[in-house]
Amino acid sequence: MAFVTIRIKNVDGFTRAELTQDRVTVGRSSSAVLPVKNNTLSREHCAFVREGERWLIEDLGSQNGTWVNKTKVLAKTPLNERDIVKAGQARLTFHAGALPGAGEGDGEGDAAAIELALEDGEAGPTAPVRARIENEPLEATPCVGCGAWMSIAHRLAGDDMPCPRCGHSNIVPQVSA
Repeated sequence: MAFVTIRIKNVDGFTRAELTQDRVTVGRSSSAVLPVKNNTLSREHCAFVREGERWLIEDLGSQNGTWVNKTKVLAKTPLNERDIVKAGQARLTFHAGALPGAGEGDGEGDAAAIELALEDGEAGPTAPVRARIENEPLEATPCVGCGAWMSIAHRLAGDDMPCPRCGHSNIVPQVSA
């Protein structure tokens, strides 16, 4: 089992979707297994493919390409925990294992179409500090300058990330397993 955390660049919020089939197509078309309603994606942009116990990503001839971290996908490419798949302005962080909270009947794991507007807006209120669930990916880190929480789920370790609140330059930390 595996899941992805989906974010749209420069848009607050995220959603998660479980990869429930051996081949999960991603694109803006409603016929995609995982539709992402954003015009920066091709109708059928890429596909997550399960081969045995490993997952791979495959570009489906998209106009702008598919990237894993900072490498363009030219053929089926194996995925590792926390790899970031870039498709248009969508950032899909790959996670091996079960979706946190899946099977609890809360509906959060539903793979419905993700519709996120591309509007600029202020960051929402900071989330309270909570205990991290085992195997749950680290998704935020506090700013060194002001302490505001910043999302790092679509960032790579070592990236420079300015705080949206105070502008302080932060380096995305390496997350250990």
